[in-house]
Amino acid sequence: MRLEIFNRSDCPSVNKGKITTIIKRVLREEKYALPRLNVVIERDNYLRKLNKMFFRKDRPTNVISFNMDEVSEIYISCDKVKYPEDLYYYIVHGLLHIIGYHHRDKKGEKEMRKKCLHYISNA
Repeated sequence: MRLEIFNRSDCPSVNKGKITTIIKRVLREEKYALPRLNVVIERDNYLRKLNKMFFRKDRPTNVISFNMDEVSEIYISCDKVKYPEDLYYYIVHGLLHIIGYHHRDKKGEKEMRKKCLHYISNA
């Protein structure tokens, strides 16, 4: 897998090595392969534009992910990151969406939260 991490927001809590380790752990344990993954850290206004354009929601959000055949992308709002663990949580959350997990109900929400916390533990 080719992984690229873009910090377009100058977010101070970006540790590319740790992000890479977490992503590889998720993919290994979930038995999921991606040819290419881009992680893009932006500001609220950019995620608001994406949210409006693709999901018809005119508000910022913490994470948006896209699973496209050859390239998957995860967009994170640096403005939503208060602690480094928040960034890792959002990245795992976005990656789980790419893999196929969703939180349309309380059960799915609980499962995703549990998985996110598992994957960022000991990271």
